[in-house]
Amino acid sequence: MQKYYTYLIILLMLTLIMSFSKLEIVADRYTGLSPLPFSASAPKDNPITDEKIELGKLLFFDPILSGNNKISCSSCHSPEKGFTDGLDRSAGFLDGTKTKRNAPTILNAAFNGLDTDGNMNPTHSPQFYDNRAMSLEEQCMGPLLSPDEMKGPELSAQEYIAVLEEKVSNISAYRMLFYQAFNDSVISIENIAKAIATYERTLITPNSPFDSYMRGDENAMSAIQVRGMEAFVSRGCVSCHSGPMFSDYKLHVLGVEAHPGVYPYDKGDGNYAFRTTTLRNLNYTAPYMHNGMHQTIEEVMHFYERKQSRHQQVPNRALAPEFKDLKLNPLTRSKVDDIIAFLEALNDPDFDQTIPDSVPSGLPF
Repeated sequence: MQKYYTYLIILLMLTLIMSFSKLEIVADRYTGLSPLPFSASAPKDNPITDEKIELGKLLFFDPILSGNNKISCSSCHSPEKGFTDGLDRSAGFLDGTKTKRNAPTILNAAFNGLDTDGNMNPTHSPQFYDNRAMSLEEQCMGPLLSPDEMKGPELSAQEYIAVLEEKVSNISAYRMLFYQAFNDSVISIENIAKAIATYERTLITPNSPFDSYMRGDENAMSAIQVRGMEAFVSRGCVSCHSGPMFSDYKLHVLGVEAHPGVYPYDKGDGNYAFRTTTLRNLNYTAPYMHNGMHQTIEEVMHFYERKQSRHQQVPNRALAPEFKDLKLNPLTRSKVDDIIAFLEALNDPDFDQTIPDSVPSGLPF
């Protein structure tokens, strides 16, 4: 019997060693690419708890957070649309208006800043197309206090914070939920943001075919998807779309055409540079680019193939060197099909798409 257990232990150890060896071989072959972890890290001052997740989810869907009691976070980040809204630019606060940018997906936003080795600081997690926020908590504050999104134009940020905290505090269910989540029934905008950020840290998709393949499952991706991955690496796409999030999190000038509905022009960081966005879950997040100017993945690929600015204020000499160094020209039909097939392998439908039956405010959403 003892010999049997010894043999079983040795067999298990060999299996583990072989699995790790496969993973190392795959990682070495496709330098710069790696799978997502199975959970997201949180700041020390905002640990993840079930109570906070529950509260954050209710707040995310509750229009009480907006100045007109009509707009919730889910208005622009709908679960059924991959936590985007499917529009080129999101609807604005005032009827008939739009914001200047496409709504980025919240899926895996908790992993922004994660590097190829799995290292990440959740307080240095670039958010938005211009990296203006460095944590999910800070990101949550942005729409809440934006005159174009949820706050509205009538009150200053400080005035609205007082109004928002009072509105939420007047709801007894929220007082109880905040006490359970933070051991404090006093409701602050900081804790509102912390709760929503905690919920967002559960919206992850670490089980795509690509992730399984990179963990050693050679059957997780088809032959055409593997060819597409090889082309993705060899043609230079990985120079920016790298790591587990397929992003270097840096700002690059690409010369994406200006949206005809946005004037004055959206300058991104001030120099027409925008952050490299993730390529995960593209099936659910069209249209693409910071202003939603491209409807299909194939359109985006042909934009990169040309390697020329399409923005009247961005000369070709200002384009990012990584963009100009791409080896996509000519982009044959078969190569397009291969790369699109690979990008299909980055989709993972297994994320929380449930919505609450109701929210504590009682408002429709």
